[in-house]
Amino acid sequence: MRIVIPGLPPRDASPNARVHYMKLANVKRNMKDVMIASVLEMPSMDRPDEPLEKAHLTITFRASDKRRRDIDNLLSASKAYVDGLVAAGIIVDDSSDNLSYSLYYEKDKEHAATIFDIEEST
Repeated sequence: MRIVIPGLPPRDASPNARVHYMKLANVKRNMKDVMIASVLEMPSMDRPDEPLEKAHLTITFRASDKRRRDIDNLLSASKAYVDGLVAAGIIVDDSSDNLSYSLYYEKDKEHAATIFDIEEST
């Protein structure tokens, strides 16, 4: 299953951002809602009937500029998106017992995006 969210995670969601706690809460809530809406917009045949007990999540961060970014900070800034996968019933839990990750960073002048590929694992 693939979910594409336009743009990179918001800068205010980064653990290095110095943001008022209420603004941060609003950003994270919005990110979670965006993920839930993206899942609900998918055809039901593309979603699992039950949340995946164990899953592998491949996240590709696609930037439209040439700036260098720390991929670990992008992962941290994406936590609310992953929480949205749990809330939407795609995965059971985002703990290390249930979820593994692969991370990629690429550049594309035209289409900045955060791409989530979710696969059931054993």
